Amino acid sequence: MTLIDQHRLSATVHPSQQPQVAPIVDIVIPVYNEEAVLVESVSQLHRYLIQQFPFTWRITIADNASTDTTWQIASTLAATIPGVRALHLDQKGRGLALRTAWTDNDAAVVAYMDVDLSTGLDALLPLIAPLISGHSDVAIGSRLATGATVARGPRREFISRTYNNILHVVFGNGFRDAQCGFKAVRTKVADVLVPMVKDDSWFFDTELLLLAERNGLRVHEVPVTWIDDPNSSVHITKTARADLRGVARLAGMFVRGEGRADLGDAARPPLADDFGRQIVVFVKIGVISTIVSLVLFLLLRGGVGAVWANLLAVGATALGNTWANRRYTFGYRGTRQRGRHYLGGMAISLAGLGLSSLALANVTGSVAQVVLLLFTWGLTTVARFGLLRSWVFRPGRSATMSS
Repeated sequence: MTLIDQHRLSATVHPSQQPQVAPIVDIVIPVYNEEAVLVESVSQLHRYLIQQFPFTWRITIADNASTDTTWQIASTLAATIPGVRALHLDQKGRGLALRTAWTDNDAAVVAYMDVDLSTGLDALLPLIAPLISGHSDVAIGSRLATGATVARGPRREFISRTYNNILHVVFGNGFRDAQCGFKAVRTKVADVLVPMVKDDSWFFDTELLLLAERNGLRVHEVPVTWIDDPNSSVHITKTARADLRGVARLAGMFVRGEGRADLGDAARPPLADDFGRQIVVFVKIGVISTIVSLVLFLLLRGGVGAVWANLLAVGATALGNTWANRRYTFGYRGTRQRGRHYLGGMAISLAGLGLSSLALANVTGSVAQVVLLLFTWGLTTVARFGLLRSWVFRPGRSATMSS
């Protein structure tokens, strides 16, 4: 018996709410001991959906092992309000609640939001529409995107920004806010990715998003209006430690080349060519490498001479340049052909280094040496891009195909 089968056996769905026609969107509200706000929140969401939401919908209240009267209230709401169903689990965990509610779901899009409705409901349609249109595969509310309006304390703000910065440094992800409790996924995508997610608690969101990006799926961010709930029961320090453990676990998986999924017809087809983006990213990396190398050359030249200073300066940036181009310019983020890529990139760097060193050996004068270096570095950079694209990283192979 699989883990999902066990979860399904431990879940109880209120029997009075089994819709005859599958909705387009199923909005899950995970709850734990929320008896004080559940009625008002569900009623407010229900009114919004009736009055302003253009797609068919269902509200699923997912009670994960509440110890107060939350389940009784949820059952009553499911029995009395059309379009509302209640789901009870015997174990805690927001990720577990979402895993259970989203598994074998008949809606085209599955979503969730926090019960306190911290996110303004006017962001719900912009969240869902890109998934229904096929523009995106995953959509998330973002408190860190341009245009977001956020009211929360400095401690939570600092922790959130620090955590998302850590994610960006480790994974180079494109999305900015992994933890906002306002997300949606195309069900075909969720059917593949959710079983791959190992976390059943707060890291569930982050893991799902990183797996989505790793498999070439498009993540759409919606700037939201967010008013923090001061009575939230989330234990920040404990959650932060668990999230960091999840980051380490997932980073290890990706280094080992794991995390690839067979998305079938849910996969986003790769571009036939990505020349424009590649050359812009390559130039950015090249500018940074050139600045670092030039600074090192100027610092070392007086002590070891121009030729050795050039060798040390360019050698110090060659590996980082190859890594950055592999990851960002050509989209390879796993272990597949990694050795070949690094050997090819370093070989090109060494060839360029030999050319510039040979030229430097016959030139004296500080200004002349700097001008010569910039000229030879420029020539080798042009040749480097052509060789990387045509030899080391073959054209037409996108990040979604690399592992």
